[in-house]
Amino acid sequence: MMQPKAKAYRFRASSAEELFESRNCLFILAVNWLLQGVRGMDPKEIGFRLLLLALGTLLAGWALAGLFALPYLTGSALGLLVAHTLNFLLNGQLWVVLRYCPGYRREPARLARAIGVLLDDVARRPWLAEAVLLGSTVTRLTAPRSRADIDLRLIFPPGFAGWLRTNLYLLRLRFMASCTGLPLDVYAYAHPAVLRRFDQDEPLGIILDRDCRLKRGFANRELVWLR
Repeated sequence: MMQPKAKAYRFRASSAEELFESRNCLFILAVNWLLQGVRGMDPKEIGFRLLLLALGTLLAGWALAGLFALPYLTGSALGLLVAHTLNFLLNGQLWVVLRYCPGYRREPARLARAIGVLLDDVARRPWLAEAVLLGSTVTRLTAPRSRADIDLRLIFPPGFAGWLRTNLYLLRLRFMASCTGLPLDVYAYAHPAVLRRFDQDEPLGIILDRDCRLKRGFANRELVWLR
């Protein structure tokens, strides 16, 4: 059986300097449970996640304290642990992380169908102006590798409504991916310029570009129109 590639860790997702790397599946799961992808998140997404974690902690802590007659601080601490774990399982990237475990495999044909459904779903969001696909999957939509992940990036529309809609949509996408076993790596950014931190030699898969900001801003990069 082929050994999965090593997972590299950096201080920030945009940093080129590696702190360390690991091939240990349990260690990679533990680190990702702890950090939950916040190194690569936009502040707009981090703020929503912290609000969600705080709400989950309050609800879980209240329920545990009432159910087991626990002191307030003990119930709150356990509530934080429960909320953090549920966030990782249902609003995280569990199946992306599991790609680094030896037994992980996905049927390419089934994965290709799931990618097609995902792209159609994103393209149908009338309030969303920009969405892209990154990585090798852009040129392998019909024949992705068995260990491939789906690197989806959205751009926040302006205003509070755009912030809320995008974060709720991210929550929905991650929840569905967790339930269906889809290795979806999805984030949202405040501006398309953030996409420059990724490998510019790889093609950029355009799902939505309603205002042509991607076409203008990445004129020197290979663009693949997916929808």
